[in-house]
Amino acid sequence: MSGMILDMPRVWRLYSRVRGVPLSNERFQFVFKYEDDLQEVLNAGAWMYDDWSMVLEKWVESPPADYLQILPIWIRLRNIPVNHYTAECIEKIAERVGVVKMVLFDPSKLNHLGFERVLVWFDISKALKNFVPVKLPSDEVVHVGVEYERVRKRCFQCKRLTHDKDRCPISPLNRQKVVTEGFNQVAARLDFSTY
Repeated sequence: MSGMILDMPRVWRLYSRVRGVPLSNERFQFVFKYEDDLQEVLNAGAWMYDDWSMVLEKWVESPPADYLQILPIWIRLRNIPVNHYTAECIEKIAERVGVVKMVLFDPSKLNHLGFERVLVWFDISKALKNFVPVKLPSDEVVHVGVEYERVRKRCFQCKRLTHDKDRCPISPLNRQKVVTEGFNQVAARLDFSTY
């Protein structure tokens, strides 16, 4: 935890403009000197420490039920059927992954990358999807591939971001261990003020 609190200001390149405070073993707070710095960190999407994704949200006095449960992630959609390569269809496919915030699709520009990028708000209590099945008018089902930018570690058993396979609550071998040790989840709330 202390390593993260020291390292993240360096990762964000905000050396003297942010400080971290541990709140528990799994939660911490970063206090930003300037709101612009806070917004820049939040707008960048997913952040990681030790290859684990971190949920970062601006601090609010009365947090909603889904506070520190939503992770903004850029996803890459691959193998989109050519007759359905429209912004509307790309958005519909991405909605099966999370709440769509931005689709970076411009039909007037050449795309040589083989994927389309979409920013989604992903609920970390749900499993990651490696593909989204799309049923075509011919009744054929095509699997559109989904890649997650800046997401490395996840459970390979249940596909969630909140723990690794050794702590997976789905595995009967791990149920008691999970209850006693808790999840390997990192969450933070962010604030700005003078310090």
